Amino acid sequence: MNIHVHNLVRCLAAVVLIGIPTASTAGRGGLPPSALPGAKSVETVERMVMPDVDVDSLLAEDAERERSSVPAPARFAKGHSVAFTPDNSGTWETLDDGSRLWRLRISSPGALSLNLGLERFDLPPGASFWIHSVDGSHVQGPYTKKNRNALGGLWTAIVLGDELVAELQVAKDTEADVRITSVNHGYRFFGEREAASAAKRGSCNINVVCPQGDPWRDQIRSVAGIHIVGIGLCTGQLVNNTAEDLTPYLLTAQHCVENSSQAASLVVYWNYQSPECDDFAGGNLSQNQSGSTMLAMWSYDYGSDFALVELDNQPQPSFNVYYSGWDARDQIPPATTAIHHPNADEKSISLDYDPPTVTSREGSSSPGDGQFFRIGVWDEGTTEAGSSGGCLFDDSTKRCVGTEYGGFAACEPSPPYGPDQPDWYGRMYAHWTGDGTPETRLSDWLDPLGGDTLYLDGKNGGGIGNEETWLIPAVASLQGKSTSDWRSQLAVANPSTETRSVSIHFVANG
Repeated sequence: MNIHVHNLVRCLAAVVLIGIPTASTAGRGGLPPSALPGAKSVETVERMVMPDVDVDSLLAEDAERERSSVPAPARFAKGHSVAFTPDNSGTWETLDDGSRLWRLRISSPGALSLNLGLERFDLPPGASFWIHSVDGSHVQGPYTKKNRNALGGLWTAIVLGDELVAELQVAKDTEADVRITSVNHGYRFFGEREAASAAKRGSCNINVVCPQGDPWRDQIRSVAGIHIVGIGLCTGQLVNNTAEDLTPYLLTAQHCVENSSQAASLVVYWNYQSPECDDFAGGNLSQNQSGSTMLAMWSYDYGSDFALVELDNQPQPSFNVYYSGWDARDQIPPATTAIHHPNADEKSISLDYDPPTVTSREGSSSPGDGQFFRIGVWDEGTTEAGSSGGCLFDDSTKRCVGTEYGGFAACEPSPPYGPDQPDWYGRMYAHWTGDGTPETRLSDWLDPLGGDTLYLDGKNGGGIGNEETWLIPAVASLQGKSTSDWRSQLAVANPSTETRSVSIHFVANG
């Protein structure tokens, strides 16, 4: 979907542009309790400081991992083990409506982003949990009892910056069991426009908003960036099934999601892409959801390296997702296209105008064991760490025929990597039958009707423009001639070809 700016709303004469805020899919609507009248200043809240993180050592480890060529998610964060609960940390207060509010400030100096892992997340009806930056410019939540994952916990989306506020609101005379056990310190690019700690994706990558993406607007909407246990990043995509009932099956690589515990930790980011063709940043991480259940997988040690999970909730209609089609026949496409998140960055597209060859994993002779497609050289674009799990699409049918295992493709020569180096994708043909059991193959899940269907076209998710509530920090850029005449600017961009309406409400001094 091309980005078109159809509406621009300016309020109260402009001087400073307030950026588009983040919000979460955890359960839209309303504002964090601390943003409303009656809550005490955040300065009164207890603050916990994490140990220093040796970024140079982490980056050196990452470089060594990449040189080893062992497939792994792109690491972007370092986890701190903690044991924070409302009983042993933070600050409680009673609000005007009688509900109780618990807040805890968590600081990890130098972090580009923070996210939390909660081992226990048991909330009573009506309770809500949020995380947000201290100034309110980045907000994730509310998370409610419906966001509790299959293991009884919760993993949150990221908040940019090196400090966040966790807050829990419960009704009078009710209790919640909330245990924060991991604070994850982001040290590499993920949602940041600029930082000194690491480079972003290579310059030969192509944003999906560019003309090369025009034939793939549907498939692009199926592809998401995912993070696992709060520290690793890969690519996944929704896939259709023969019942065409919009069951939220997400297909990725097994080396990205290795077991049920990791599946429960999954956080999925939809529509994370640059708004302009020549802009390598600017993506928005606001459309996200947490939690999934492992259904089937087949390790690259034995097979074709795939994992299929079912998301705990369907993506919200406003995310306007697509469920990609697939083809599990023993065929070779005439040309292929990959859609992925290189280096965990904004969504990109890569094109190979030649047929792939059938090989073994990291092999060059054909057909080998027949489980992988080998892309000899990308004609446009490339892949990187973080692209793992992304679909390889057949140009002639627009169906997924494989998922990325890895390879040596790169924008710049850096042996063994380079622009003339290959990539490998586990074939849908091999995924389909796997190791012969429902837990190791796709056929049981993607063909629930049992019709021996080997290929299927994609399907729209049926979403469009549900109401969203965004919290924008109260910034007054210039005082007017009287104390009641403050001026700010808000810009609302409509990233679609459809008419949308916007309502704007100001809350001043509570």
